[in-house]
Amino acid sequence: MKSKLFAIALLLAVIMFTFFPLCSLSKAVSITEKKQSYNPSFLLLSNWKNSSVLIITGIPIPNSSLNGLPSYPASIRNIYIGGYGILNLTLNFNISTMEAYLTLSNTVELMGKEANVTIIMPPYTPFILLVIRTKKSLNAALVSNFNIKAIKKGQALIYANPSAYLYTNGSEEIEKKELLIKFCRGVYYLEMNLGGASFKNISTLLKENNLYVKKWLKRSRIPKFLTGSLLNEYYTSLLLLKDDQNPYLGTFAASPSPIYLYSWVRDSIFSAIAMQDSGHTKSALRFWLWLANSKQLKDGLWYTRYSFYSGKPDTSFGIPELDSMGLFEIGIYNYYKVTGNRSFLLDVLPRLNSTISYQIHCIKYSRFHLIPEDLSVWENTKAYHFWTEALNDIGLYDASKVYKVLGLNYSEILYYEGMLNKTIINDFWYKGFFASTLGVSVLYENGTAIASLSPEPPLIDSSTLLPIDEGYLPVTSNYSLSNFRVVEKRLSVAGGLSRFPNDLYHYSEYLYDSSAPSPPWVITTLFAAIYYEKAENYSAALKLLNWAYDHSQHLLLPEAVDPKFGNPLPTTSPLTWSSAMFVIAALDLGLPQHSPSYNPYWILYVATPAIAVAVLVALFFGRKRLTGKQ
Repeated sequence: MKSKLFAIALLLAVIMFTFFPLCSLSKAVSITEKKQSYNPSFLLLSNWKNSSVLIITGIPIPNSSLNGLPSYPASIRNIYIGGYGILNLTLNFNISTMEAYLTLSNTVELMGKEANVTIIMPPYTPFILLVIRTKKSLNAALVSNFNIKAIKKGQALIYANPSAYLYTNGSEEIEKKELLIKFCRGVYYLEMNLGGASFKNISTLLKENNLYVKKWLKRSRIPKFLTGSLLNEYYTSLLLLKDDQNPYLGTFAASPSPIYLYSWVRDSIFSAIAMQDSGHTKSALRFWLWLANSKQLKDGLWYTRYSFYSGKPDTSFGIPELDSMGLFEIGIYNYYKVTGNRSFLLDVLPRLNSTISYQIHCIKYSRFHLIPEDLSVWENTKAYHFWTEALNDIGLYDASKVYKVLGLNYSEILYYEGMLNKTIINDFWYKGFFASTLGVSVLYENGTAIASLSPEPPLIDSSTLLPIDEGYLPVTSNYSLSNFRVVEKRLSVAGGLSRFPNDLYHYSEYLYDSSAPSPPWVITTLFAAIYYEKAENYSAALKLLNWAYDHSQHLLLPEAVDPKFGNPLPTTSPLTWSSAMFVIAALDLGLPQHSPSYNPYWILYVATPAIAVAVLVALFFGRKRLTGKQ
């Protein structure tokens, strides 16, 4: 009896003294990982009028060449002016960047060993301003294929089209088509005027920048129940969306990362919806008008992606992804609901008509009454996809509402929408969830070929959540509830949601920055957050919003997160669509049901030491009784 009591006490002591350090270590590791998470290697910055630049922050991406990324020093590249294109100018600064981020003043901060650099493009001005706080001597170089001429000390003219003027308090030296600038220890500035010769006081530019940015953010619709860090995440996401939009054309970049520096129609539509939902309807309008007048593969059918800078289609990239048709309809009807702007509907009506005609033709003449096979959201399998079909179904329904607003006959639209809806329910529902992908099987009976649809991998896919979020079915329907349970159970990874089982995209298939397959993606995790919001489970939704924030790059949201270590995967970060989904999810957030600081381990904190003390007391008195018997 005595040895048993001692054994129990020893076991509980071991549990108590190992559990608490492990809990503390877990917390410490989380904080350490947050600090060590990758900073963004690429950022876009815009003057919100007609100019944009690509900033290479100098944060290296591991195995950059393996991941198809160029290895550039800290620099400003792709200096774009609407109506002119990209100027052949690059500004390199010789710093070893340790940290990089976008501030709530819409400035980019590069914190280096040699210097800290602040990059500013004050809204609605032609200026690019750098404030450089050097810790020791530092060199910068402006490289161009244009001639450069010194005007006087600290001023130079670049014979670009349009001409650009540079002003600095550093010492400059011109070598052919390269301007070398030297900074000693101290505070310096470098100001570039794109298309003008005037110079503006630095403090004036800083004040203007802060004033314009503050006013723009103040016009934002504020989520009712978002505070503190999550509210800062919301504002930063809005600024990233604004900077990742071509201010002249209206296109959105999928990411500043060079491999994603294109305007995907799908991603861009979510960005436009986020902007209009948050109150920034002018930015959204610029995109919708561009999209409604962009070149198409055929009437009603967009290319998959377009040049961010020229708006021209990328004809080399894949087959069309047909979700864009339904998303266009969803987006323009949403814009009308936000603004009540009927004339906007008339402006986009010709493109809407061709979109509807294409959809109806496909449904009418398809042997399965579906939208044709495409690569869909993940661009990995040509097949019939629940994502594409369901979004087109929602789109047709919203298109009928547009027609109703305009006094047009919409009975045919609803007829074929109903036909598509019925087919989706009949063919995609499979063993308690919506199969994400259907392929065509051919059977022969009595010498006759009979085609049918059958599920193909990946069967379970988090993309099946978003159409339900958008209203394809009520979130409380048996279909929706069952599908969500299956997706959440099978695809939950490290607190987030992966795309599908054995997803190799970031691991070994195309990119190589994940330590394991199936990393959780930010957008898919936020699909789940929006589902919870629609189901009024706000505490669960808030937990997922916090998850996104916890895995950000200084509030900049990545595409995906390492499933083992929790760091943002750097090759495609920040992802514009991730920021758009955060904005959309934040605006749908209701009153939390429980405190987000709830700690599920509280009972162990209380119970373990209490039990240990109780056993030790029992052991003490037990020993006394045993001693008394002896």
